[in-house]
Amino acid sequence: MHRIDLESLDLAADIMHDATNLAVAARRGLPPEAIVQKPDGSVVTAVDVALQIYILSELEEAFGRIPVIAEEDHHSIGGKLAAEAHCRALLREWGFDGGESEIARLLSSGQFDGRARDVEDVWVLDPIDGTQGFVDHQHWCPCLALLRRGEPVFASNGHPTLAGGVLLSAVAGEGCWSYPLDAGDEGEPTRCSIGQDLPAADAVVRVVAPSRATDKQKAARRAVGEATGRPCALVQADSQAKYGLVILGEADIAYSRRGGGPGNYIWDHAGAVLLAREAGAWIGDVDEGPIECGLGRRLVANSAVICAARGLGPAVARVLAERDREEHLPPPRRSHA
Repeated sequence: MHRIDLESLDLAADIMHDATNLAVAARRGLPPEAIVQKPDGSVVTAVDVALQIYILSELEEAFGRIPVIAEEDHHSIGGKLAAEAHCRALLREWGFDGGESEIARLLSSGQFDGRARDVEDVWVLDPIDGTQGFVDHQHWCPCLALLRRGEPVFASNGHPTLAGGVLLSAVAGEGCWSYPLDAGDEGEPTRCSIGQDLPAADAVVRVVAPSRATDKQKAARRAVGEATGRPCALVQADSQAKYGLVILGEADIAYSRRGGGPGNYIWDHAGAVLLAREAGAWIGDVDEGPIECGLGRRLVANSAVICAARGLGPAVARVLAERDREEHLPPPRRSHA
């Protein structure tokens, strides 16, 4: 497998810019029969699958074939005839001219299940992170990252519901940049920069809670915010949009805990890890260690993904570490190369 030139990744950002706008337009005409419930109770739509095929096709044309970790596969809407038909109609509308065998190959290509740290480059793709939000007209985002030997070196996440619609993109060491989604080539990028100074003692700390948070979940988020010694307000969002709110200065703390489960899927976090870091946010685990993205399709080594602005990260890590101990959950399982 060849090594992708990091200086060429503006092409990948352009692909994600176009893909996000295609999804926005597809959302306006989404028929009920294009929405499918998965066995785990979550939802997927024909747009998720079509967008994954479109993005992977465009990435292959621009960069050649490299391993891919992606969420969707042929089981996502397989056997749902109306959803499959809508998927194919979208692909035709978007100019995809591959047949059934090419659709099957592209969907299969996203099933890399090895350790990204053991290969040169791996794409990580979630065509629509937050599909329930996509269906419900709430937050959602197409998310792409490139891992080099397991470390994120590029990320591009489309956020049509944040800041009037933006694409956040970053290459390692070059900062995080925001591009307007509706401006095409005319849009001027803005560098995202998060202040490092702690907020004043009376400043409200904004903590992101799930859109469908229970009272218990809301209370837990408020407790985290108040543990910083400041009043707390909740902002609601799911998907990597929660990290986008921190990056764009519209929230101060966002996190996702593994709890007693097997680990979060990598495609729900990999892009935000780099975007947040390049914007100046604190991003890490309850032991203040790094998020390890190179161990497979899940973040098996991590207990949580914490993204915080204004110097609040270590305090949040301590609170969540104590909560893990109270719930008798194991600490992060640090790996060794």
